Amino acid sequence: MKTQTLRSSFTFNRLSFLLLCITLMTYALSVPAHAVEVPSIGKVTLSIGSSEVQRSGRNETLAKGADIAAGDIIRTTASGHVHIRFIDGALVSVRPGSTLHVQEYRYSPEKPEDSLVKFYLENGTVREISGHAAQSARDKFRLNTPLVAIGVRGTDFVTQANAHGAIVLVNQGAIVLTPLDGACSAAGFGVCQTDRSRELSSQMNGMALVYRTTSPEPVLQPIKSLKGTDQITPLLMQEHLSNANPAGSSNTSGSAVADSRSPESVLNVLASKNSLIWGRWARDPRLDETLTVAFAQAMSGRQVTMGDGYYFLFRDENVPNILERTSGTVNFNLQNSSAAYRNTGNDHTPASVTSGKLGIDFTHHTFQTQLALNTTEVGAQTLTASGTLDAKTGLFMANPETSDAHVAGAVALDIKQAGYLFRKPIGNGVLTGATLWGR
Repeated sequence: MKTQTLRSSFTFNRLSFLLLCITLMTYALSVPAHAVEVPSIGKVTLSIGSSEVQRSGRNETLAKGADIAAGDIIRTTASGHVHIRFIDGALVSVRPGSTLHVQEYRYSPEKPEDSLVKFYLENGTVREISGHAAQSARDKFRLNTPLVAIGVRGTDFVTQANAHGAIVLVNQGAIVLTPLDGACSAAGFGVCQTDRSRELSSQMNGMALVYRTTSPEPVLQPIKSLKGTDQITPLLMQEHLSNANPAGSSNTSGSAVADSRSPESVLNVLASKNSLIWGRWARDPRLDETLTVAFAQAMSGRQVTMGDGYYFLFRDENVPNILERTSGTVNFNLQNSSAAYRNTGNDHTPASVTSGKLGIDFTHHTFQTQLALNTTEVGAQTLTASGTLDAKTGLFMANPETSDAHVAGAVALDIKQAGYLFRKPIGNGVLTGATLWGR
């Protein structure tokens, strides 16, 4: 009898213990993510619509006041929108339909130079305003997307990304965008600096830096030219345009925009009746070229149409616009050009454009062009390209299937001029340059 009583007591205690464990496990699983004891690196200051955070394999609703921890994955639905303030003062806005991984976030006010920050934007759109961590340790900040790495130089920037491309706008400061490859790994931190890297500064007013899987390198193009799936959220575009630094403000990227030419030379160029002018994002002309003027001077009374980081094509928007009323084929004559051959060491050797043809069919909205080039590095070369024209904007771009080079340009609104950038891989290097055409 005594033995049976002991067994019953043991069985009862074991069942009680199991019930207690089940109760504790059920409670733990029911605790919201923001209530779990985690080292907090930031807090949600705004949550609109439906959003969630994935932490330790669990998905929980994300609400205002929730803590954010390193390793969190933040997902917003089509109606979701989240703002996060991090412990170093950084601000991040996660827009609807986005997935942002907070991969690393280490910051100590006592030693900000030892900070380590890494985000991964899987898809969607985010705006990031750098805090003390990125400002004190720029070489240890990184925002990766499926295709590119973005390093900062004291920045407020907007990134839109997916598996097929990435678009960046800069409100303040500057960023460097580099396609991920053998020379730029997603495992790294800070700015990648390769021959495919491109810089975007807030002084490049109205420009976006765009990279697609169909392009060999990132390209700069006007925000207003972004269409379809490339369109940035209208609110972000409005924020970018309203916050962009005016021309002539301090240059946080370190690039120089002063002109080394004589005042008489610059005035003669700007006083001309040309609707198109090539500006450069550098203090001095590259390789003694005579095509460009300084960026700030080229934008006087004109708007930029496109650029590649050195060359920027500016257009007078105040001339009569006859683009949509024009039909037939217009043939242009080569007025000026600049070209160089860039090898794998990023060394530039001057190249010359010896002749060229450009015809634009305004009826069928197509163009064809051919250039004959010569350089001591690779000898005589021929560039052939054809593609489509946007009749409303006057912008045109080569079709990779019918071209042996990348060509992107614009026509003056009065059809009197045209200009385009070109890039043609040759051997282990590339021929690059810009052209200006007239009638």
